[in-house]
Amino acid sequence: MIEEQAQVVDIKGDQLVLQAQTKSACGSCAANKGCGTSVLSKVVGRKFTHFQARNDVGANIGDTVIVGISEDALLKGSTMIYIVPVLMMLFFALMAEYLITPLQNHDLIVAICALSGLAAGSLLARGYFHRRSRTQMYSPVVLRKIIEHGKL
Repeated sequence: MIEEQAQVVDIKGDQLVLQAQTKSACGSCAANKGCGTSVLSKVVGRKFTHFQARNDVGANIGDTVIVGISEDALLKGSTMIYIVPVLMMLFFALMAEYLITPLQNHDLIVAICALSGLAAGSLLARGYFHRRSRTQMYSPVVLRKIIEHGKL
């Protein structure tokens, strides 16, 4: 189980609306001062991700909780979101290269087919997650409260 801290910002029925800070590895490597990513992250500032999870621990607005998601869900989700669109892009480009006889704009047509494959793969991944959005596997789980609002 991969765990992360989140703060409760709202409650909608039995669902908590949680806010977690998006973390970056910047600041921990030796190239910190000369890295463009580090400079950009300082300019952009802190980012937060909002998501919902069931309130199984009796949390209230302002509480800090530990949220978890299974490693298997992270691995499958990463595969769907990153690898499937790229594979579809390569497949569409190779099929276009194979099927289209050399024309005047042959490379342009292959590039357009590759972008179409990327879009199709992205839509396929989106559909996959939309169909499985209510399954427990991809839903974050509130494991425990660590800080109650107003108490230290």
